[in-house]
Amino acid sequence: MGRRMTLKGQISLCLAAFFLALAGQIFLSFYQSGTVLRELDDQMGNFNAISRFQNGVERSLSAMEDYRWEYGDAKALTEELHSAFSVTNAWLWRIESDLGTVSEEQYLLYNAVSTTYDSYTALVDQLEEAVAAGQDTKAAQLYYNKIVPCGGYLRQYTQQLLNTAITDAQGTYTTVSALSDRVKWAQTVVVALCLALGCVMAFSVLTLLTPVQQMIGASREVTRGEFDSPDLPAPRQPEMAQLTEAFNHMKHSMAEQVTTLREKTTARRRKLWNYRTGWSAAVCSNCAARSTPISFSTP
Repeated sequence: MGRRMTLKGQISLCLAAFFLALAGQIFLSFYQSGTVLRELDDQMGNFNAISRFQNGVERSLSAMEDYRWEYGDAKALTEELHSAFSVTNAWLWRIESDLGTVSEEQYLLYNAVSTTYDSYTALVDQLEEAVAAGQDTKAAQLYYNKIVPCGGYLRQYTQQLLNTAITDAQGTYTTVSALSDRVKWAQTVVVALCLALGCVMAFSVLTLLTPVQQMIGASREVTRGEFDSPDLPAPRQPEMAQLTEAFNHMKHSMAEQVTTLREKTTARRRKLWNYRTGWSAAVCSNCAARSTPISFSTP
């Protein structure tokens, strides 16, 4: 039979396992927030960037569609186009375009959007110059012949990019959801392990209190001089078993010492009593001898 682990070893092992489980829980929480949730945040950020870019493109196209080329306000058109392009320029670079993180189709569509957008902005710049110079006929021809087809392609590519991003995100969401479920399952196991270790530690403390309470009661009996009580049973914990054995040995030693002391006291009292009894008898004999009458003979 192997040697039983000491109580100190059990508590140390439980504490080490508890802190290890706690560290695992913290790691899983950071992993969930750093990997699972970040993936979803990146997808949402990509959707938002594409949508904002698409809104800017629609604003610029709507501004030119609503413009009256013969008598329109050129300044208002220029300001609206600048406002729309400030939005598209701010959000185009935020669209995810790394081939390592997006699908090949999404990567190709982004390049198509970026190339078409460069051509579109160049044509719009020419249109602004024509409108500013008062060349409304040239501006109108440029709009209908080049900007409308280019804007249509840009609108189409942007919508396809958004649809592809949504389709790719559905697969990513499925993968991330499965990963999140595994992380939650692992967190549940870790929490259950922490609770189990807490119960084990609480049980160890309770089993430690039982022999301690028995020893307290036995100590009170010893202080009253009651040494005939049965010995305390040895607990299973090696430390408490050694302590109980030492207490029982101390109780027997004290009982032997008290018995020896009582015997010596009884012997001394008996000797003193005998001495006192003998002395009294001797005194009485002496007194009797002295009280014997003296007879005088007659001559």
